[in-house]
Amino acid sequence: MLDLGIKKLEKFSLPEEIAGERVVLVPRRHEFDEALFELIDSSRNFLREYLFWVDDTRSVDDVRKVTDIFQENWKKQDAFEFVFLDRESRRLVGAGGIHTISYLHHYAEYGYYLNQKEVGHGYITEAVRLLEKELFQRGIHRLIITCDVNNQASAAVARRCGFELEGKMREARFAYGSYRDELLFAKINPGK
Repeated sequence: MLDLGIKKLEKFSLPEEIAGERVVLVPRRHEFDEALFELIDSSRNFLREYLFWVDDTRSVDDVRKVTDIFQENWKKQDAFEFVFLDRESRRLVGAGGIHTISYLHHYAEYGYYLNQKEVGHGYITEAVRLLEKELFQRGIHRLIITCDVNNQASAAVARRCGFELEGKMREARFAYGSYRDELLFAKINPGK
C-alpha cells in the first residue's frame, strides 16, 4: 500500500456526561424529545432566523426521527449530539454538538442552539469550551464554528471561546428560499 504520510485519527467516543459549572452535556436520547420539541416550538421565530431545519420540526415525532439519526451517528462515532442541561435544575436549555468530524484531516465542526429564554447565561459558551477540551485531548487539530453572517450571538460565542474569524463564505447555505452568507471561525489545538 502506498504510504502518503497521512496519519488518520482513530475513531473515538465522547463521555456520556460532560459537566461544567453551569451546564451538563449528555447524549441526545429519546427521553429528551418532548422537551426538545417544546424548546424548538417556544423559540421557533428566534431559532428560525438562523437555522434551516426549524420549519421541518412540527411535532415530537419529527424530533424523534432526528434523534434516531443522531443516535446512529453516535454509535458509528461519526457525530456527537448532546442536550445541554442546567447543572442545578437539570432542565433542558439547549442542544448541539459535533456534527462533522474528519478523522482524516483532524477537524471537527460545532453546531448549537439555545432556548430563547436562556440567552445570556453562558450555557453555550461553556458547552463549546467543554467540548473543545474533550476534542483537543483526542487529537483533533482544528475546530470550526460556522454561523449566519447576521447571527451576532453565535459569532460572539466563537470569539469569546478564542476562535478566529477566517472569513465569510458567500451564499454558503440555502434556507427558506434564498442563499445565505456564513462566517467561518476556527481554533487550532494549542497543544499540537
